[in-house]
Amino acid sequence: MPPTDRLVWRTSSYSSNGENCVELAPTGAAVYLRHSKHPDAGTIAFTHPAWAAFVRDARNGRQSTNGVTAIARHGADTVVTSSAGDVELRFDDEEWSAFLSGAEDGEFDFADTGLVTTG
Repeated sequence: MPPTDRLVWRTSSYSSNGENCVELAPTGAAVYLRHSKHPDAGTIAFTHPAWAAFVRDARNGRQSTNGVTAIARHGADTVVTSSAGDVELRFDDEEWSAFLSGAEDGEFDFADTGLVTTG
């Protein structure tokens, strides 16, 4: 994984001022996910096909079938846990809703929109 300080991070246009949200860094090789408010909590890397499955499953409110993470609700929070169990990212309802709204609008369909960038 490249150093996270060299990645170009972005959030949904629906997040308040681009803060406190699901934060993503697309590259030519992978898409990286972290929590903008807690970047030291860890980063999860997805291949592009696994990322597409993650976004599709999140949009549909299903458990993730991407082989990289599990998506679960814990009270009002959505928790994304890496399959290895070494990273757990917890997003409150506002943060996850902003991500889902962006996903619905195709903001995170990187391979289809040419938004893949290198950091």
